[in-house]
Amino acid sequence: MRSQILSAAIICGIEDVVKEAKSRFEEWMYENKRIPPNLREVIYLAGIIYGDVKEWNFCWDKYNQSRVPSERQLLLTVLGASNDPWLLQKLLSTTLDSSKVKAQDVKMVFGVVASQGSQGQLLAWRHLKANWNNLQTLFGNGTFTLGGLITAVTSHFSTEYDFKEVSDFFRYIDVGSGTRALEQSLEMIQLNVHWVKNNEAQIYDWLVKNTKTKNNKN
Repeated sequence: MRSQILSAAIICGIEDVVKEAKSRFEEWMYENKRIPPNLREVIYLAGIIYGDVKEWNFCWDKYNQSRVPSERQLLLTVLGASNDPWLLQKLLSTTLDSSKVKAQDVKMVFGVVASQGSQGQLLAWRHLKANWNNLQTLFGNGTFTLGGLITAVTSHFSTEYDFKEVSDFFRYIDVGSGTRALEQSLEMIQLNVHWVKNNEAQIYDWLVKNTKTKNNKN
């Protein structure tokens, strides 16, 4: 629970937490100081979100050097938290090389990148479309992996345009065992569209009201 709270603080940019986590990351990076297991996600996250290419490459190297499955998965997850679209695309490109990212971790990479707001969603979706044939060859239509990729990439979509684009792209494609996942993904997009239509105005009004209240206090 503590780790989750601290991770949320990192993502929200709580200054004191970010400063401490970045300091710990630098000690790990430059002095090889050990990070307690319960703080690794928080500190890795700070290094990736508030660092640049150097920090990202450092974590990527650590991922390649590690032989501990849980550590490798953690590093792979935080690598997808970068704000740099070039680095996110670089991570996505590794999904086409099984010597870099194992087949069972490909879905996780797509999902992590797609969760990074509209930028990540677009990158993950473009990568899936551009490399669909390669991914089919890699996994085969007889596995459920392709369906998992569709779900991971499209689960955050929430516009009519998204629905049409996904529908149009897969209209003449045989997704094999991923058929049900595709159907569920399209249903989820429709639910997301409906939710946004029903709640967007209320959320906007709440944000405007509370932002004004905060500014008035300051």
